[in-house]
Amino acid sequence: MSVGVILVAAGRGARFAPRSERPKQFQPLGGRPLLYWPLKTFESLAAVGEIVCVAPREHVKRVEACVRHWKLRKVRSVVEGGEERADSVRRGFSALSPRADVVLIHDAARPLVTREVVGRVIAAARKTGAALAAWPVPDTVKKAKGTSRKSLVERTIPRQGLWLAQTPQGFRRRTAEKVFFQKDRRPPTDDAQWAEQAGCPVELVLGSPQNLKVTVPEDLRVCAALMKAGRR
Repeated sequence: MSVGVILVAAGRGARFAPRSERPKQFQPLGGRPLLYWPLKTFESLAAVGEIVCVAPREHVKRVEACVRHWKLRKVRSVVEGGEERADSVRRGFSALSPRADVVLIHDAARPLVTREVVGRVIAAARKTGAALAAWPVPDTVKKAKGTSRKSLVERTIPRQGLWLAQTPQGFRRRTAEKVFFQKDRRPPTDDAQWAEQAGCPVELVLGSPQNLKVTVPEDLRVCAALMKAGRR
C-alpha cells in the first residue's frame, strides 16, 4: 500500500495576473515553472507511490510534456480539471489506482512544501482518517463591518485555537471515498471541509510559515527569496 497525491493545478490564477495568458502554476520560480517544485518534493518521498496532476484543459499536454522532460516517474497521469475545485479533486481521485491507501491533495501554488510537513500529514491521516497541515494564527484577528472601501472594527476575535489551513490535506482512502462524492453538500472552501461536513474527525498537524500559497506576484518574490536563502 502507498500514498497517492493529487496535485491541483487547474486554476486560472486570475488574482495573480488578470491579463496574463500564463496561469500562475506555470510562472517561473528558480528557473522552473512553479508546479515543478511540489512535484519534485512528492517524487522524492519513498511513501508516495503515484501522483496525478489536474490541469486546465488547454494545458494538459503542456504538463505531460513537462513531466516527461523532468523524468517524474511517479506521475501516473495528467487529467483535465473541472469547473470547480471540488470537481477537479474528484477527477484526480478517480484517476488514482486502488493501491493508494492514503490520498493527499496539494495546491500546485504552494511550491515550498517540505518533506517533513508531508510526512506529518501522511502519519496523521493514517491514524485519524483525515488531516491537514496548518499554522497557528500569529496576529490579532479583527472582525469588520461595513464595505471593502470603508470598514469598521466590529470586534476582536481571540486567536487562541485559530489556525491557517495549508496543504497537503490527507485522507485514508475509505474516508476519501465517503466524503468526496457526497450529495447535497455545500462546496468546500478546502478539502478537509468535506470530512468536517460528514462528521469525520480531522487532525491538524504543524505546517510551516514558508509553506506559502502564491496568490499575487509579491508571493512569488517571497518564495524566490526563501529558496535563495535555503529555507524550503
